[in-house]
Amino acid sequence: LLYSRTPALPYSRTPVFPFQLLGMSDHLTYLLGANSFKAYKYVPYGAVGEVMPYLLRRAQENASLLGSVAMETRMLRQEITRRAFG
Repeated sequence: LLYSRTPALPYSRTPVFPFQLLGMSDHLTYLLGANSFKAYKYVPYGAVGEVMPYLLRRAQENASLLGSVAMETRMLRQEITRRAFG
């Protein structure tokens, strides 16, 4: 549970819940979890013709994230190793 503290939104006790598309910026989800916050992942579903335009828009919006695939892969390997071997 996060609370608004941005200049655009004055501090309030109104909860802010982070949602992320499954597979996008998982390292942010791990960071939130490590700091006792809940982050939710969502998966769009439906007919391929209905879902693909949405996924393509998300990919275009997050094109800069595509360059961080190597970093994300390294972080995932580290997390798997940590969970498997302590």
